[in-house]
Amino acid sequence: MEQMDVPDVPEPPKKHSGFFHSGGSDSGPDLRAFTGDIGNLSRRLRLLEESFTNMRRALQVTEQNMLSKNKAFATEIKTLASDISDIKQEIADIKEKMFEFAKELRECAKRDEVKVLEKYISFWDPIKFVTQNDVEDVVYEVLKRGTLKKNKK
Repeated sequence: MEQMDVPDVPEPPKKHSGFFHSGGSDSGPDLRAFTGDIGNLSRRLRLLEESFTNMRRALQVTEQNMLSKNKAFATEIKTLASDISDIKQEIADIKEKMFEFAKELRECAKRDEVKVLEKYISFWDPIKFVTQNDVEDVVYEVLKRGTLKKNKK
């Protein structure tokens, strides 16, 4: 018999037999491909879990750092507030002393008044003034000389 030329007939499309992978035969799903997909998904899930765990650790470290920094900042703010309060008190004390000093300066003699006093003092020349003791000594000496002269005569 003679062979006939039969045109090429395309094969019927293959049926998909798995959730994630196309199967090979009509008899049932390809278990190797399914197992490989499950293994692949399991590996991906572990990577995601590990990444999530690492992010959680990083977040915990960040939160702990923020809490410790917050506590340090709070302590520093309290210290600064205390220092500011002390400085305010010192400034108030300095102002009070300055007002007292200004009050005392108002009560002091002015330059013109001191110059007038200086002129009077230089005019009177108090260095030449005699004390009461000096006068008594001079009188005593005079009286003593007077009695000595009377006795010699």
